[in-house]
Amino acid sequence: MKFLMSSTRGAQLGVLISLIGTIIGIVHYGLDFYTVLLIVAGYFVYGCLGIVVTFHRQLTHNSYKTHPVITKLFSILGCLGGTGSPLAWVAIHINHHLKSDKVNDPHSPLHKGIKIFALNYEHEVDTITKWKMRTLITDPFQQFLHRYYFGIIILWSILLYLLGGFYLMIFLHWAPMFVTAFMSNLVNYIGHKPNWWGGFRTYNLSDQSTNNWLWSIPSWGESWHNNHHRYPRNYSTGQGWQLDISALVIKLIKI
Repeated sequence: MKFLMSSTRGAQLGVLISLIGTIIGIVHYGLDFYTVLLIVAGYFVYGCLGIVVTFHRQLTHNSYKTHPVITKLFSILGCLGGTGSPLAWVAIHINHHLKSDKVNDPHSPLHKGIKIFALNYEHEVDTITKWKMRTLITDPFQQFLHRYYFGIIILWSILLYLLGGFYLMIFLHWAPMFVTAFMSNLVNYIGHKPNWWGGFRTYNLSDQSTNNWLWSIPSWGESWHNNHHRYPRNYSTGQGWQLDISALVIKLIKI
């Protein structure tokens, strides 16, 4: 059975459209303090609550448990981030950990360079990944999100347009969606570039995973990447002084 990534050409097109829409929106409406806050709020909802807290630390690594309603709601929010359905995102990230910085790593700058920013992740998921995802793959709700992923994104944009016109649609969805996609790829890149400014390694692992203090807040704690690769089942990636905003959120919702 082939499990085809939904975050391929469709996601590339979505990110491109969101970028173009964001540029047009800024030219037309300007970029005042309120607008920036709106973008940051959207990025927190889609990027932190949806992608980091739910797609990454719960659905991929099972690092904490929460109420099923929260998982479902945050899974929808993650879809609105535009980086793939939960099933697609989890499959890619499991492959990343299994093959970290090897030739078949889906997003290793060591072998793919800046091509990881193209979001070209179309491939067949191997048996080990399917086994690790066995519970998620058979979840009817997650199957629904995977099947209607693009429809959910379009429906949300339409709803925001009806509520607040192009301004709300662009700055509460398209712009945050672009920021979410850009930051997700940036973390994958700098998280395996030890020589980047702000980068350091706490653990001498077999891959190039790297912590980076400079991007810890903008990435919601995801840039403590070396820590994460050493302890992937920990819901917190920060250690000691290292701020992990996503872990603070998880503390509020975990059971």
